[in-house]
Amino acid sequence: MPINRGTYTFVNRQSGTAMEMGTDHSLMGMPPKENETQKWDISPLGAGHSIRNQKSGKYLSVKSLLKDAPIVASDYPVAWFIREVRVHEENAAFYEIRWPMTDIMLELADSGSSTPKTKILITDSHLTPDKHRARFWRANRVRQPSFYQPSPSANNTGNSTFSLAGLTEKWRLILAPKPTPATQT
Repeated sequence: MPINRGTYTFVNRQSGTAMEMGTDHSLMGMPPKENETQKWDISPLGAGHSIRNQKSGKYLSVKSLLKDAPIVASDYPVAWFIREVRVHEENAAFYEIRWPMTDIMLELADSGSSTPKTKILITDSHLTPDKHRARFWRANRVRQPSFYQPSPSANNTGNSTFSLAGLTEKWRLILAPKPTPATQT
């Protein structure tokens, strides 16, 4: 099943570390945390998907397609092929993040080391099944806050405030009086 549009964190199957955009815009594995540097917006782009970091607003790209080339941050989106891989012994779905129409994919360096700040690179070499785990990523959907956010001062008086995408408006609901039997025709 292809990945859907949305915001995700990606956790490496081998290490349990999360894909994170560093302050120098490098891509690395770090312990999972609720941080925008580990949140990725996935959007359809051509036959693939763009991958944009929420904190930096930069897209994942590559400088070259050579083995062990680093992933770079770019202002321009590129399409990645994100393929679901079912792992039956774990009864789980993971994803490979590939450069389109190639065997080149993201891999956590050092055979999937759990050491913080381990680089995430691209590789095209064939791995033994025990080391292939460093190429699998669990995609965890991040729940986004609702656009409608009632004001904490809202009460039952008919006056209320709401925010929509950061814009705040005050409004008052005026209800017409209920008809009484004497006013009905």
